[in-house]
Amino acid sequence: MTLKELEKLEVTCLIDNNVDVLLPNTQVAYRPALGENWFERTLIAEHGFSVAIRLEVKNGNEHTLLFDSGLNPFSAAHNADVLGSDLYHCEMVISSHGHIDHAGGLLNIRKKMNAKQTIPLLLHGHAFKNRLVKFQDGRTINLPAPNRSILTRSGYSIVEKNSPSLWMDDSLLVSGEVPRINDFEKGFPNHYSEVEDGKMERDPLIRDDQAIILNIKNKGLVVITGCGHSGIINILNYAKQLTGQDIIYAVLGGMHLTGGIFESIIPRTIDELEKLKPKILIPCHCSGLKAINEIARNMPNAFIQNSVGTTYIF
Repeated sequence: MTLKELEKLEVTCLIDNNVDVLLPNTQVAYRPALGENWFERTLIAEHGFSVAIRLEVKNGNEHTLLFDSGLNPFSAAHNADVLGSDLYHCEMVISSHGHIDHAGGLLNIRKKMNAKQTIPLLLHGHAFKNRLVKFQDGRTINLPAPNRSILTRSGYSIVEKNSPSLWMDDSLLVSGEVPRINDFEKGFPNHYSEVEDGKMERDPLIRDDQAIILNIKNKGLVVITGCGHSGIINILNYAKQLTGQDIIYAVLGGMHLTGGIFESIIPRTIDELEKLKPKILIPCHCSGLKAINEIARNMPNAFIQNSVGTTYIF
């Protein structure tokens, strides 16, 4: 697929699991300025993910969109206000997958957009399935699906697409369902999806998982994931396959390497990431402390620590 080059890309983190107001700026990461009374209205971190994205294409046109909306109904909208992020002209929302920690804020963040304009909400058909996770220690986490009718009434136009698709003057590629090719990224074994009448069946693959792919002029691909349930290496290789572009410039988002189940694949994941040689690596959300530490240790020149409120300019 012919993915047009971008002149500039800005990605602002509205929701992530961590906020650290003491982190320094880097050449691409700009931390939010803190006003005199910054402590009266602080940024919120939670178990979730959301980024606002602004694209600048060759002809000077700009496009704004949202990728995911966090867990709590109010957090992403709150953080957008604190940061002064203008989402009024947001043209579309892309959902990485249907889990509530990525879709919980859809209704309230919609109120920040133009009420007179219908906003496309792009997602995979499986995003509307109820899910749950059963832990080995006996805990269960329910993952209720987004409500289609409520989203439509709030001003979204639901666009279900399972295959790759180009948007924003062909400058943004949504992967759609990612093929599972390698022998170590096998999904989430204790994940279940509803099949009918409340019956849950094991669903390790989470097929609605999808990523955003962008191409920065003279730099290469930027790949943004939500949870990366498809496997970050599967995702990056698929991005290369779809675009015909061999250079991965930056990777930002969840890599789902947290928890005991995934610890065994961290070394192989690091090895494969090193082979892909991304210039910038920004693990977020469900990447997990152990995996983040290993990325920082093995690829220190590429690693950037994320924090809610950070804007990345590529």
